[in-house]
Amino acid sequence: MCAKQQQTLLPTRAAHGRLHRNRDAVAWPFSTLCRVSGPSLFQMTFTAALWVAVFGKCGPPPAIPNALPASDVNRTDYESHTTLKYECLPGYSRGISRMMVYCKPSGEWDISVSCARKHCQHPGYLDNGYVNIKSSAFGSQLEFGCREGFILVGSSTSFCEVQGKGVAWSNPLPECVVVKCGPPPDISNGKHSGTEDFYPYAQGVSYTCDPNFRLVGSRFIGCTVVNETVPVWSSSPPTCEKIICSQPNILHGVIVSGYKATYTHKDSVTLACLNGTVLRGRHIIQCQGDGSWSSLPTCEFDCDLPPAIAHGYYTSRVYYKTTLVTYKCDEGYRLVGKAVISCSFSRWKGTAPWCKALCQKPEIGNGTLSDEKDQYDESENVTIQCDSGFAMLGSQSITCSENGTWYPEVPRCEREASKDLKPEFTGNKTMQHVPNSHDLKMALEIYKLTLEVELLQLQIQKEKHTDREL
Repeated sequence: MCAKQQQTLLPTRAAHGRLHRNRDAVAWPFSTLCRVSGPSLFQMTFTAALWVAVFGKCGPPPAIPNALPASDVNRTDYESHTTLKYECLPGYSRGISRMMVYCKPSGEWDISVSCARKHCQHPGYLDNGYVNIKSSAFGSQLEFGCREGFILVGSSTSFCEVQGKGVAWSNPLPECVVVKCGPPPDISNGKHSGTEDFYPYAQGVSYTCDPNFRLVGSRFIGCTVVNETVPVWSSSPPTCEKIICSQPNILHGVIVSGYKATYTHKDSVTLACLNGTVLRGRHIIQCQGDGSWSSLPTCEFDCDLPPAIAHGYYTSRVYYKTTLVTYKCDEGYRLVGKAVISCSFSRWKGTAPWCKALCQKPEIGNGTLSDEKDQYDESENVTIQCDSGFAMLGSQSITCSENGTWYPEVPRCEREASKDLKPEFTGNKTMQHVPNSHDLKMALEIYKLTLEVELLQLQIQKEKHTDREL
């Protein structure tokens, strides 16, 4: 069937042969076997050629989250069917996987490795405090805190970390102890109300000062806590300062007894007023506990209210020995007399002025005034003279009244009628011819109105006659 060939131990691929693949197995075609001489070798080669399997290789061990190969591996490839064992990193535990990888004949790794974070046990409960825990998994953190009135003794945080072969919390459970403050601080020239060696949370003491001293700052302080760890008093204690009153200063007054360079608590002085003024209030004052004087009196000029004026007002100003009053008039009035009067020794010196009305210059068309001015005083008279050809309508003499208006009313100067005009009688109505176009137009309008009235009267008479006939 085959020609005689040179004996060969291993079959080689024929030049014209093909490699047939079926999944992972390959075989050479029968033509290749012709190169094998000898029945035994032919049988062996034929079997091997049909069934020999050709296997692939895998690359380096795969990188798996939170896991590493159990032994050192530095090879870059592995034969098919190779198995490598993996272990979880500290803080992680294996799941239901076999914790190994397998090199498949296809050259790919089959991975069966899974590592999950371990969990710390519950840390327990904190008396008079709380545990703020969101997760107990490896790497997580929890916080401790205390209720109001307690302070934390120990760490305020703890981490789930690797300890030995497992995981545990990094810090033990702290304690919450009652806040206690030591004795409150002492102050100079004063004392506090406390008598205990320790004071619980929110308890306080009050401070008082020795005689002739006053308290500066808060009278009360209480036991509190800072950052939930340090017991402290709520604020610094107050201080006690010596009570000192300033020199009493009263306008138009003097100290007659008890004068000192420095006044302390309960010191008193006697006051008196200068000539021309009267003391209002107590003449003896005392330095009080807050560093002020008891109600200070005043020294006033004992004059009655200054006289009021019509159409005006006054302003006053107090000086060392007197009070001055200045008068002013309302708009449209003029001051007559001295504008300033003074109070001295309980009497007003000078006579109050008064305010005269001012009238504005009257507007006269086609006429003149007997006295041309911009303004006229109250009771002043003015005479008006009309120009030639114009007649006066109203009073020729007017007077400026007390309310700033003219009395009687300002007259008017109107054009006189021409002597050359002839009367014309129409319908029992008289109309004169007028010399200019404007007057003529007005006369025609009046004449037209007269005609319309006469026409209306004729119609009324006609209707009455008709009714009588019926």
